Amino acid sequence: MIKTTGTWILTILLALFFIYAGYKKLAGNEVTTQHFHEWGYAPWLLSFVGCLELIGAVLLFFPSTTTSGALLLALIMSGASFTLLSHEVWKTFAITGVCLLLLLFTGYLRWNQSWILSVFKIQ
Repeated sequence: MIKTTGTWILTILLALFFIYAGYKKLAGNEVTTQHFHEWGYAPWLLSFVGCLELIGAVLLFFPSTTTSGALLLALIMSGASFTLLSHEVWKTFAITGVCLLLLLFTGYLRWNQSWILSVFKIQ
């Protein structure tokens, strides 16, 4: 029961974090928009990443899709980590690194409930 409760708490916290992050991108937050511009990314990428973050956050809420959502968000965090490392933004890199590890751990915790197992009959 403690493992289940802990898994849900971690999942909900991650989902809320990515809902917030995705919303900021879709709302055109000035700071986030400026960062994307400084890093040389096209303006459309901000909305695209925001949408992917919201989709990933929603997928986290359902045990059968948590692993898929965690992997999607982990890919986004990998890209964010690369960007931050290449621009030497160490403080924010620490946050994305921890987020990436927590996403992978959450996906691992929910793997036995994943839709992938039932579709491909993996046991």
